[in-house]
This record gives sequence, C-alpha cells and structure tokens, in this order.
Amino acid sequence: MRIVAIIVTLVCCGLMFYLKREWKAAMLVMGAMTLTVVNIPGIPLHNANFLLQTAFILSEWQHWPRHIRELRRMPYLWILLLIVSVSALLAALTSPYTGIIETLKIELLFKYFALAYAFWAVKDEKSLKPVLQVSLYCLIVLTFFGMLNYIQKNSMFVNALTEGRTSMYGDVTLGDVYTDSSRFRVQSMFLYAFDYGYICVAMLILHLHGWHRKLESNIVFIIAIACCSFGILLCGCRIVWVGALFSIACYSMWVFQLNRNVMYGIIALFLLIISYNTIPAVEDKVNKVTDIFAENSETSGSSIQMRLSQYGYVLIHIEGNEWLGLGKGYWEHIYSENPRSVEGLLGVESVILQYLLERGIIGLALWAAFYTVIIIYFCKNRKTSKALTGLGVSILTLYLVFSIGTGELGSVYPTMLLLGMTMRMIESQKRRSMLYALLLRIMKRKNLTRKQKLAVILKAVSR
Repeated sequence: MRIVAIIVTLVCCGLMFYLKREWKAAMLVMGAMTLTVVNIPGIPLHNANFLLQTAFILSEWQHWPRHIRELRRMPYLWILLLIVSVSALLAALTSPYTGIIETLKIELLFKYFALAYAFWAVKDEKSLKPVLQVSLYCLIVLTFFGMLNYIQKNSMFVNALTEGRTSMYGDVTLGDVYTDSSRFRVQSMFLYAFDYGYICVAMLILHLHGWHRKLESNIVFIIAIACCSFGILLCGCRIVWVGALFSIACYSMWVFQLNRNVMYGIIALFLLIISYNTIPAVEDKVNKVTDIFAENSETSGSSIQMRLSQYGYVLIHIEGNEWLGLGKGYWEHIYSENPRSVEGLLGVESVILQYLLERGIIGLALWAAFYTVIIIYFCKNRKTSKALTGLGVSILTLYLVFSIGTGELGSVYPTMLLLGMTMRMIESQKRRSMLYALLLRIMKRKNLTRKQKLAVILKAVSR
C-alpha cells in the first residue's frame, strides 16, 4: 500500500508538467484529500503535498512573470501574503524551538502560499469541473478506507504509511489511536479523525456550489453527499458537526432566497448550538435527550469549562511574554521534555489559545487581520459574485468554527486552496462583467469606426 501511494504521488508530480492548469489545481486538491500521510524517503521535502506544490511551481516557470503581475494587480491577495510573511518571519525570529528555514518552508511556502498557487491554477468558474471530478473520486476512496476503518476499528492505510511511528501521547501506532478510545472515531486516510471530518465538510460545500451552478449532475451530487455525510458523522467530532451546520447555513443564507420561516429556523438553530456550547444547563438538558439513544449514557468531550481552564493556564504560562508569546513550537517541545509542566493546557485545543501561547498578542492580531481581510474581500464583491462569495464565506466559516473550536490541525492548507480558487473565479467574473460593460459603451458611441472599436476591444481583452 505504501509503494502504491508513493507511485501515485510521483505520477501526479510528473503530470504537473503536462496537464492543463485547472487539472493541476485538481491534483493539488487530491493531495490535500488523500496524500496527507504520504512521505517519500530519499528525496528532498519528502511530504507528498510539498512535492506536489513544488512540481506545480516548477511546471509554471515560464509563466512566473505573468503570475507575479497578477499578484500585483490583486491588492487583497498580496496584502494577505504580506501579513502571513510578517507573521511567519516574526515567529521564526522569536522562537528557540524552530529554525527560520523550517518555519518559512512549513508556514509559508507549503501552507499559506497555497492561496497564491490556487489563484494561479484556475481561470474561471468552469475550471471547477476538473476539481469536482477528481474530488469525487477522492471522496469515494476516502469512504472506502473509512468503511474498512469502521469495521476493523483501526486505519490500515495510516498504519501502512506511518510504519514505525507512534503517537506522542503513548506507545500506540498512528492508525490505532482511536481503537481503544471511549469515543471511537473514523480517521480513514488521515492522522486525525478531525481532519477527515473537516475535508468532508469542505468538499460537501464545494459540491453544493457545483451542483447549484450546474457544474455537476444530480447523481454525482448525491454520491458526494453520501460520501461526505459518512465522514462527517463517523469522524465523531462535535465541532465538525457544528462547523457543517454553520457553513451550509451560511451558504444557503448568502446565496439562496429564503422565506421568513426558514430564516427564523436557521437563527434558532444557531442560538441552540451556541447555547449548548456556552450554557451548562442547556448542555445538560440536550445531553439527557440525546443519551436516550445511547447504550452508554456518558457524555464526554470538550466543553466551555475546559476551554476556560485552558485559557487560564495559557495566561499563567505567558505571564511576562504576553506580546510575543513563548515561541512557535513551545507546547510540543515542552510536552516531549516534561509533559507534567504543560498538563493543564490539555493540548491547547483552539487556534486562539495556541497563538496566544506561542506567538502572543501580536501573533494573534496578525492571524485575525489575515482572515478579516478575506472577509472584507468577499463582502465587498457580494453584489457582483453572489454565489462565489457565498462559497468563500462558507469555507471561511467552516475554518473559523473548526480552528477556534478544536485547533487548526491540518485545516489551513485545503482552506487556502479553496479560498485561492474562489478569489480567482471572483476576479475573472468581475473582469468579464467590466469587459461586457465596456463593450456596450463602445457600441453606443457612433463617432468610432469599426476598426477603432475593434482596437479598443482587443486592448481591453489584453488587459
């Protein structure tokens, strides 16, 4: 199985030099969905997704000047890249636990810069067709391994690809971490079941958009719903369920015309979810109802009390280092050295807590600024691209709910790919609308000859 995964990775890297650009985008999405645990020994970078991104960049070497010009014409995009560059550089220079080269490589080149790679890889909304097609096949593969995982109570794919590695929380192989857990979770082809659930929600939103825009048939959409629902439900992560509800509701309210009763129902659902996670009395009542359907009526998992406890411990740890934190990689390094010293942090299960702990108030502010700029971009372009901005906002909603609720884990890379593609499609639609308006204006002007009109049109197209 490991050899097959390595061959698939190398073949996909080779195809980057021959495929059309939209199919390259599909290969990047495929890597984020199925190759997250694949490492190839004996060559630089090793990680399958690192290799795929490198192959994409190298395959575009003739177009680098044009890509750079596109970034310069897109203020929102280069501002985003500037923010994350400053954040990563600051983290690298202030951390004794990670090196500068390692931080820039992992944090920028093969994580946040995927926003730019995806922006370059697609042209317009029709470019989503290859992505939808490939992601459907990936969902079927994920579901197949997920079913095997559910039946056998371990992930043979993860065990095969991570042979010799064990969990940092105990001497357990990485595909068996949930086998003896009180709440069994299906992880399919991912190290963490949370990431499996996250990618299923993200793909469900993508296919919902594709179906709404008539980019795929009803049968394909039904298959995608079935595969995504399997992963969302059996990943066993409540924050994934909440993220799915919020993001799908967000897309529906943003894109579709909803009547008043449906709107009231969605708002009531939001309030119930928020109350469940913030008010102990509501949580207790809901658990009493849902426990009727469980054989063992013990409810476990994260809670608002646990988050408050973690927040208190984070404030204690960063006392005197509030602005820059204790350095990127602090928790993992200290946990490996002396687990008891960070026992109260309980894994730092929120991106806000993690940034406060390791990067301080400045790092957290830069993180918030990055996603605020994206939100502003989508809101600003809603009138001209309602469906596409709805796709972007729903993906962003999913990420924020997930990362704040349980930490980023592996959610950033696929999020950047989807957001980058969405931003490019919005820009393409904006330019087409502007060109159409320009052509109408030209045709209405009678003082131009046909040759002059043609020259103006060609100039507009070239821009």
